[in-house]
This record gives sequence, structure tokens and C-alpha cells, in this order.
Amino acid sequence: MTNTDSRQPLMRISHLTKEFKLKSKRFGQKPQILHALSDVSLDVYEGETLGIIGESGCGKSTLGRTIIQLHKATSGTVEYQSKNIFDLKGAELKNIKKDIQMVFQDPFSSLDPRNTCEDIIAEPIKVHNIISDPKKRQERVLSLMREVGLDVQHMNRYPHEFSGGQRQRINVARALALNPKIIVCDEPVSALDVSIQAQVLNLFNRLQKQHNLTYIFISHDLGVIKHISDRIAIMYLGRVVELCEAGQIYANPLHPYTRALLSAIPPESPFEKKERIVLKGEIPSPIGEQIGCPLAGRCPNCMERCTREIPTLRDVGDGHQVACFLHHND
Repeated sequence: MTNTDSRQPLMRISHLTKEFKLKSKRFGQKPQILHALSDVSLDVYEGETLGIIGESGCGKSTLGRTIIQLHKATSGTVEYQSKNIFDLKGAELKNIKKDIQMVFQDPFSSLDPRNTCEDIIAEPIKVHNIISDPKKRQERVLSLMREVGLDVQHMNRYPHEFSGGQRQRINVARALALNPKIIVCDEPVSALDVSIQAQVLNLFNRLQKQHNLTYIFISHDLGVIKHISDRIAIMYLGRVVELCEAGQIYANPLHPYTRALLSAIPPESPFEKKERIVLKGEIPSPIGEQIGCPLAGRCPNCMERCTREIPTLRDVGDGHQVACFLHHND
């Protein structure tokens, strides 16, 4: 992968924050705030796969859904083609949405059970009025199906007649229908068998090379992220705590949370000795006022400063960014 410092980002996510108001059970009590995303800033470069990884509840899926505006951001911007897509409306927003598509985690619930495979893939083409002629539209749908490993015999089948892997292929074909530039992949293989996961990941790699696609690939699986990513962002409690090229994150993890996360990967050899880092203590609540580093109560390297201030993501050299006072000079 080329050095990202010399290129302009295809998408720039700046200080993205998403908060949910939780209604109180007690009458007259103010609603509490759940901080799902807090000040997330990421650059996404053309043709790369940016892997987003973290444990359940860290905000990675919320990030993907906020980018494509399934969730309305509380604050922050997402710039694409030098425009903040949150400010766009009408035809301009509709045109931008053609370039940014999503593949969801559950391949069954993301498909309309009342529609055939052909109807599902053709729907975005109809909505955006890409091909008005029914015969040419059907040819386009069949071409997309073949590209993802399906065939003409599958056109008139309904979602319940497919396997999990085939359903996800339909989702991928639907996402490709508008010739997007960016695809947000939210745990696209987590619901599939391991053997099928490999097939779908290989499909993603092939399509990326053929169409120069850019992926924001969200997963909790360290093996999957390592296999497919050019750069990796580690998330913890709604914040990005470390970001760098994929090989560097495994060779030289800097953040204490990243080290603990990577220590959970089983060794390649049964004879290899590997120390497991266990973070003890309670995971802090994302509800209410957030004070200090979110890892402070569990971190073995916690300093007094960590309990008062929230570290920002800073470059410590060669594009390696980390949000930890251990690696900040001030």
C-alpha cells in the first residue's frame, strides 16, 4: 500500500459524535445520555480497506450506520468530494448516496422476504433511475449476480430459499448495483460458517481489485480484519484508541487495550508460548458524563492524569496514531 500521507482522502470523518437519549423510568427526571461515538476522526483513502475492530458495544456498527445516515450524527462531519454529506438534501444527497453503499451483518434480515433475488438487486437501479428499460435492467441484474457467484437459476428465488452465504452475495450484488466508490461492510461474514467466510472474503478482495472499491470493514474478528485490511483502527467505548497500517498494529501495538486485544489471538503453533494480557476491573458505563481515559480503571499503566483527562489520537511517527498519555510528549 502506498503512503497515505501523500494522498488526499476520499472520505474525511471529523470529530464524529453520536449520542442517544435514554428516557428515564421516573417521571420528571431528565433523560440520560449514552455516548455511542465520541470525537471519532478518520481519513479513508481510495482503493484501501480500513478495518474497524473492537469488542461488542464499542460503537463500530454505530460508526458505520452514522456514516451512511441511518443514524443522525449529534455533531461532527463526514466529507465526501469536499462536501459535508450531513448538509446535503434532496437530489444532491441522493446522488452522493449512490457512491456510498452498505453491506449489513445479518444477510437474512437485510433482505425483503417478499421480493425475489432479481427484485432485490434491481431495486436501487429503479430508485435511482439508472436503467429504465426492463430488459436491459434484467441483463444488468444477471451480470451482477454472476459477478458475485450466483446464476440465472437464482433470479426468481426468495431469500428463504438461499443459504447464508448466498444471501450475503445478494447483498453484495445489491451494493454493487449503483457502481459505488465506498462500501461500508458491517460484520459481513460474522453470521456465516468459517468455510463460507473465506469464500465471501475472497469475493470482497476480487471485487475491490476489479472495481477499485474502497471498504470500511467493521468486524470483531481479529483474523478477518488482519486478512483483509490495509489499515486498522482499534475502537474502545466509542473512541478510536489506535490507528496504523495493518502489519504495524500486529508487530508493534502501542495502546494497552490493543496489546490486550491482540494477546487473545491463539498462537499459530501449539508449542509457541504466548502471554495473555487480562484487563481486570469493570468496563466503564458509556452513560452519563465521561471523565478521563475510558480504559483508566482497567489499564495496568494507569497514571493519575489518565483519571482526569481524555487522551486524543496523535501521530507518534510513520502514520501510527495512538490515544494514550504513555506515548504523548506533553
